[in-house]
Amino acid sequence: MNKFDLAIVGAGIMGLAHAFHAAKAGLSVAVFDRNPKAQGASVRNFGMLALNAQAPGVQLSGALKSLKYWQEIAPQAGFELCQSGCMFVERAPEEMAVLAEFAQSAKMVEHGTSLLTASDLGRYCQVLREDRILGGLFSEQTWKVDQRQASRKIATWLKQKYDVSFYFSTDVQDVSLPHISTSVGSFKAGHIILCNGDEFVSLFPDAFAKSGVTSCQLQMMRTHPQPSGWRLQPFVMGGLSMSRYSAFASCASLHDLVTMQAARFKPYLDEGIHVIIAQEPDGSVTIGDSHAYENGTELARSSKIDTLILKEATEMVILADPRIAQRWLGHYAYLQNAGSIIISPEDGVTAVSQTNGQGMTHGFSIAEEVISNIMH
Repeated sequence: MNKFDLAIVGAGIMGLAHAFHAAKAGLSVAVFDRNPKAQGASVRNFGMLALNAQAPGVQLSGALKSLKYWQEIAPQAGFELCQSGCMFVERAPEEMAVLAEFAQSAKMVEHGTSLLTASDLGRYCQVLREDRILGGLFSEQTWKVDQRQASRKIATWLKQKYDVSFYFSTDVQDVSLPHISTSVGSFKAGHIILCNGDEFVSLFPDAFAKSGVTSCQLQMMRTHPQPSGWRLQPFVMGGLSMSRYSAFASCASLHDLVTMQAARFKPYLDEGIHVIIAQEPDGSVTIGDSHAYENGTELARSSKIDTLILKEATEMVILADPRIAQRWLGHYAYLQNAGSIIISPEDGVTAVSQTNGQGMTHGFSIAEEVISNIMH
């Protein structure tokens, strides 16, 4: 029977981050995933390290710490990581007021941010719909990961560099430490960490139910690759993102923006829509997303939501080829007003969930703390 110091359930970014820190500390590590490869929130996203969205202090420092690990791992594992930047565009006076207030605060310096007039926009992004945009805020502290490659390549690298054992297409059925029962046999481990996203029903469901964590469903899409020469470069967002991100939460002018959105953007707010636009290494453009907060119940895909997302996206960016090649639903664990939860259902078991959809931004710093606590 194979025995490991640490077993991890889930081979997404959170699971891989824990495997990285544990193996680096000298522990023998096994990672189990019920799928042939990671296919949850870690690949169904924008590949955004959203430092621009973090409130200064603990949030931003944790994101910066995670970024350093991404910068260490990406060139060794062989996937793309680039400093893309992020553009918040303003199309209404209320949006302009929020960005102008933010630009006058100390937070602007921490985020490496520049306030732009309409004439400045083309220096940062040449495919914006400038006839409808009054100005913008460019943040250099935003990074783009190739999310469709990162999980697979990190797993391969961890196996080669740190001898981490991976068991894909393997369902963990029962945990009674030191014994772990799986669909391919039994294992032993000194400790187990659950990093299985919004999968709450198979292992320790009562502990998850007690924590109050639920699930968020996203609706996203991706275009065909754009013609050669068409380049977005930064992530692009608008006012609906300003009212969601904690970086802007302390701006007094946010109240007027929220009031305006309640009157003019109610269909978007009803579906939890805030639009992010990002270009992938192959030239395709990822566009999303909506947010529906349910308890593990998958909702039917909505063409209405797609239409709203695309309408908002094309108000900000001119797509050379707007044809949609792929549509999908994503899910992540969600707990209101909490970035993450760490619970211990029983001795030797730790469950870790990123609960605000920013696992790529914070995963490595959260995992470092969890592994440190286990070791000590």
